[in-house]
Amino acid sequence: MDKIEGGADTELKIFSLLSQEDICNILDILSHNNSTKEQLILLLRISDEKLTEKLNLLLDAGLICKSEIYYMISQKPFEKAIAKLMQYCSPQYGGDGLHGLNRVSLDKFFLISQENAVYHAPFEKELAFYESVRSGNLETVKTLFTKLGGAGFGVLSSDPLRNLKYHLVVSIAMITRFCINGGMPPEKAYSLSDIYVMKVDECTSREEIDELHYEMIIDFTRRMRQIQNRRIYSKPIINALDYISDNLHNRILIQEIADFLSLSVPYFSRLFKEEIGVTFSEYVTVKKIEAAANMLQFSDYSAVEISNLFNFSSHSYFIKVFKKHMGMTPKEYRKNYYKVGWIITQKCNGYTTFF
Repeated sequence: MDKIEGGADTELKIFSLLSQEDICNILDILSHNNSTKEQLILLLRISDEKLTEKLNLLLDAGLICKSEIYYMISQKPFEKAIAKLMQYCSPQYGGDGLHGLNRVSLDKFFLISQENAVYHAPFEKELAFYESVRSGNLETVKTLFTKLGGAGFGVLSSDPLRNLKYHLVVSIAMITRFCINGGMPPEKAYSLSDIYVMKVDECTSREEIDELHYEMIIDFTRRMRQIQNRRIYSKPIINALDYISDNLHNRILIQEIADFLSLSVPYFSRLFKEEIGVTFSEYVTVKKIEAAANMLQFSDYSAVEISNLFNFSSHSYFIKVFKKHMGMTPKEYRKNYYKVGWIITQKCNGYTTFF
C-alpha cells in the first residue's frame, strides 16, 4: 500500500490530487471517521459514479485503503505526503505561513492521522450535530456540543495541543461545507473559515482552543439561522424566531416576545400567524418537538430528561404532544430511530426537518 515514493515532484503530484473537486471533502471525512461508500454519498451529496472515480484516484495514490465496506486513511503514505506539504503551511514547519497558500491548501494541515485504528465518535451523532448547525438549530447545537479531545476523538498528533488544533480545523472545515449546503454563500463561508483557521494557528493553550471552538460553532449556527429566517419574513418576525430559537429550553410566553418587540400581543399574534402560517404557540411546540426528536435519536438522554430540558409542563403532556406531531410516543420513536441512521425526514405540522 506504500505507493508514495520520494522524489522532487511528489508534493506537486499530491497537491494536484488534493486540488481536485471533492477530493478534499472525502479526505476531511475519512481523516475523522472511517466511512462506507453509502455514507460518503449521503454526506457529500454526489453521484455513485463520481464518488467511485474519486475513491479510485485516492486508492491508486495509496492515500486511502479499503477494509471490507469501509474506506479509511492509509496513514503511513498519507502522513509522508502531507508532511511534505505542511512545511508550506505554517512558520513552525519552516514555511511562509498560511497567507501564501490558496484555500485548498489551507485545509490540508489537519489531515495527518496517526497509525492504527482508534475509536471515533458515532457517525450518526456527529452528523446530527453538523446538521443542527446547518439548520440554525441553536438549542440542539448547544445540547449536542462536546469539547474537543475527549472520548471518541482520534489521535491526530502526539503533541496534545497540536492534536486539538487539528481537530478544531476538521470541525471548521466540516461545518463550513454543511453551511454552504444549507445556503450560506460560498465566499462568505470560506472567508469565515479562513478567519477561524488563522485564529486556531494563534492558540497557545487548551482553554483558548475550547473558547474558539465554542465561539466558531455558535457563530456559524447563528448565521445559518439568520439565513433561514430572512428569506421571507419581516424584521419583527425574524427577531421573534431568533428569540424562540434562543429560548427553546425555557417556557416561552407570547407576552414576553411582544414586550421584547414593543408590540401589542393581538398585533404580534396576528402578524405571526399571517407570516408563519400557524399560531405562535403551535410554532413553539413544533420547534420543541423537533429538537426533542433529534435528541431522542442522537443522544442518550431519557424521555423524561428531554421533557424537563425543554420545559414541558409534565412528562405526560410531553408524550401527548409528541405523539400528536410525530405519530408515535417518544419511547416508540427512540426504539425505531435511535442511532439507526442519519437520513430521516421528519414532518411536524407542515415543517420538515432533514437529517
